[in-house]
Amino acid sequence: MRRSDAVILTDGKKILETLEAPSRQIYTDDTMKVVHVNDNSKSADLFMYYCGSSLCEKGHTFGPAIREHFVIHYIINGEGTLYINKTEYHLHKGQGFLLCPGVVSKYQASMTDPWEYVWVGFHGLNAASYLNSAGLSESNPVFTYDSDDRVLRCMEDMVRTNDSFNLGADLRLQSLLYQLLADLVDNNSSTTKEKSASNQYHYVRKALECIQMNYMNDLNVNSLAEELNLNRSYLSTIFKKVLNTSPQSYLSQYRINKACELLSDNDYPILDIALMVGFKDYATFQRSFKKIMDMSPGDYRKNLSR
Repeated sequence: MRRSDAVILTDGKKILETLEAPSRQIYTDDTMKVVHVNDNSKSADLFMYYCGSSLCEKGHTFGPAIREHFVIHYIINGEGTLYINKTEYHLHKGQGFLLCPGVVSKYQASMTDPWEYVWVGFHGLNAASYLNSAGLSESNPVFTYDSDDRVLRCMEDMVRTNDSFNLGADLRLQSLLYQLLADLVDNNSSTTKEKSASNQYHYVRKALECIQMNYMNDLNVNSLAEELNLNRSYLSTIFKKVLNTSPQSYLSQYRINKACELLSDNDYPILDIALMVGFKDYATFQRSFKKIMDMSPGDYRKNLSR
């Protein structure tokens, strides 16, 4: 089975050439090396078509072309120009661009300092959603990533992995593609307010995970804040903002919920249940249980048996 990956158009939008990508076929020309990959039927969520690298000659042009999938290019060195929807983007080292399915695009290397780039082509049911989280779309196809070399190393690893043809290559490629998109999401230049809100949700989610994993231990709000490297007051503030309750109230409610599950089994003494869900003594457990459930643990168990 052969898959059409791209078409090259004339200025009159007639198809000049169709580029096909049979699985695991490698081809080269004077400017680029492309590795076409793998059986991607195992992952509908996100899958890679191909990846590669180009060291372009002066003025080298690709397109106008339309693709049936997404392609991300990342510029290693040099400069060039991207043309999408009558808009020109002049790009340089440390920047990248997204090509979207069904969109006519063209790009050209600089005449004085031609670019070198790596790229990856991919698709999947959630590909557009992940890209949107990274702030990338047809209307916003350009990004800058120059804080470190994570994106470059990730994409270069993709090319090397394809060259290796190891048995685990497909899984490794899948992992690298998720890693690339995760780095671009983290890099998304959203507003300070959006980032602040995102950070708050992140910390609350981590707090919930910590409670769910450690409620049976000697956990309190102080140790929870310490585990997250947060000030106790700040943790309480964002917890209240996101969940409309305090960390202490949530922890107590979670423990009592677990206690209710255990009380349905008559084999467990109530004192043992109190210790199993993180209370140090029966009196504290009984007081918390009655406050939340409006009855004692013993009465709750009796009601279950009726």
